[in-house]
This record gives sequence, structure tokens and C-alpha cells, in this order.
Amino acid sequence: MNEKVTVLGAGNGGHALSFFLSQNGYKVMLFEHPNFGKNLEGIKQRGGIEAVHKIARDGREFNTRISGFVKVEAITTEIGEAVTFSDILLMIVPSFAQEIFFKLAMPYLRDGQVMVILPGNFASLVFKKMMKEAGIDKKVTFAETNTIPPACRIAGPGQVFIVALKEALEIAAFPSTKVGEVTDKLKGILPVKLLSLRNVLEAGFSNANMIVHPATAVLNMGVAESRQGGFYFYKEGMSESVSKVQQKIDEERLAIAKDLGLHLRPFVETIKTFYNLDVKTIHEFALTSPIHSSFGYDGPKNPRDRYVSEDCPYLLVPVHEFGKLLGVRALAIESVIRIASIYNDSDYFKNGRNLEKLGLSGMSKEQILNYVQKGV
Repeated sequence: MNEKVTVLGAGNGGHALSFFLSQNGYKVMLFEHPNFGKNLEGIKQRGGIEAVHKIARDGREFNTRISGFVKVEAITTEIGEAVTFSDILLMIVPSFAQEIFFKLAMPYLRDGQVMVILPGNFASLVFKKMMKEAGIDKKVTFAETNTIPPACRIAGPGQVFIVALKEALEIAAFPSTKVGEVTDKLKGILPVKLLSLRNVLEAGFSNANMIVHPATAVLNMGVAESRQGGFYFYKEGMSESVSKVQQKIDEERLAIAKDLGLHLRPFVETIKTFYNLDVKTIHEFALTSPIHSSFGYDGPKNPRDRYVSEDCPYLLVPVHEFGKLLGVRALAIESVIRIASIYNDSDYFKNGRNLEKLGLSGMSKEQILNYVQKGV
């Protein structure tokens, strides 16, 4: 096999994705932002990436069946080198870094490239707006997934601990007419089954992080700060009462999506698809998942943690914005955003991914759906 793939971002997911791609015979160029080039030092020293079979955290040992060592074709902090290396670009960075990475990459884009954002969180709409404002007219197809394939953590320099791979990954293209072409190109590259979605709005709405992360973090912030993250986020933080709030957020998400003409599954059905877990409630998922308490204590230490600072402005805010456009009230979602904004001295309704930042301000529902379908 001689196919080249560029991975943008060398955090937890970038390490794991580069490991699987290299293991499957792909030539990988792994890029990291120059400010975080230290993330590549361990890979350079080892000559590749090691997936370790166990880690020790909080006085306990955790094990996985996924292990091994692979050589990585190339690592770099030069964005031009990374973007020109391949026609397939996989961006796997936190949402707050997506625009930073894309601004660096834009001058080097060329016609025919496919950029996949894992997870997308509506980023392709932001990227399209950025290209228009910069006067860049390259025929690049964007794709968004609703999550990342592995559950993983960096274990040390050049090392990653991978608990499991999801059973499937949902993906959409922008424009949505390109989804078949994109999934054909990605077959064998992404190490999971790909399920096509209607459009990138459906991909954003399908990210289950917005249901479990913000509410749990916001409603447990006293414990989080007092214990500096020393608790099990899922099985302890997602109590029966907290899960009621999450259930309401799920219902509001589904109601807004329905009015947008999107086809979504409830959270528990999504869990069955991704992890093959047969659960009936969100609370049961938190108590019984063998994966989501596999890293030891995993609670946030403060409200600047990504469960709040990423999942509120980049997931809950756009969903709430679409609700406002359609006249669908989302009081649970709004409440969590307001509390999170107070915690972090920010106005997430203004600073998050609202319709203006998505390039959709002033559009009707019909115009938005036509835009994501055709890309113009």
C-alpha cells in the first residue's frame, strides 16, 4: 500500500489515529502546531508510536488489548509540508484549535483535497466562511464526523493508551452531495465502519458529548474544584438527578433537529451503535459502561476544562441557535450555557459558534438546508 494521509493534531486522538493508520500500511505525515511541537518529541525519539497495553493512574492499573509499535512516515511542525503531503487531511484537534489550524492550512490547500474534521462540531461551515473572507477559491471537500474513532489517552512521550475503537462512525460531507465520494475515499483509512449522514448539521447534532459532558461538569463543579478532578466523571458525576437534566437536553436536541428535518437517534440508541452497549437510560449507561471509567479519575479540575469550555460554545450554543431560529425552546440547554458562561466569565451565546460565526446569519431554514446541500 502506498497511500498517503496527513493527520493534523498530535494530541490523544492524533497519536491513536496515526498509530492505526501506520499499522494498516498508510504513510502518515503527523503535524502539530509549532507552539506544541513538544507533542512530537517522544515520537521522534522512539522513531514511531507505541500503543501501551497498560497504564497506572490514581494508584490503580488499567489494561487494554490494543498494543504494539509502529513507525510513522514523517512528523512536522511545518504546515505547508503537511498539507501538500496528501490529498486526505484528517484534522483531530479540540474545537477551539480548529480555526487556528485551518488558518495556517488555507494558503496551501489545492483542488481535489478532502479535509475530514474529527469531530466536526459544525467546523466545515466556519471554514467555508473563512475561505470566502480570505478570497481563497479551492475546490476542497469538507467532511465532519460526530466523534473520534478511539477512546484513548497519551500515556507518555510517543505512547498512547487505547481502550477501544467504536463500532461505527457517522460522517457527513459539505456539500452533502459529496458524501458518497468521501466515504469511498475513506474506506480502509478510518479504522471503523462509516455511516453516512444527511448533512453536516446532522453530524453536529449527533455529537453525544453535548448531552453527557456539559451538564455533568456544570452540576458537579463544586466537587470538581474541591477534589481537583479526583472523581469518576461518568459513574459518580452522572447521578440519577444529573441524568434527568441530560435526558431533557437530549429531548430538546431531538426536537430542534426534527424541525430542521434531521434524522437523529436518542442518546441510548447512539450508544448501542458506537459501543454495542444495551442500555435503556442515560444513568444506566454511566453506571455500566466498561469503557467510560477506564482511565481512573477523569473529572474536570475547573470550569475551563474542555467538557465546559469546548462542548458548551461549540456544541450546545449552535444547537440552541437553531432552536431560536425555529422557535423551539430549549430551557435545559440554555440553563447549562448560562451557568457555564458565568463560570468562565464569558458570554458563550455571543462568543460560541452562533449562526453568524457559521456563516448562516439572516438565512431561513430552507436557505440553510439548501446551502449545506449544495455548498453555495
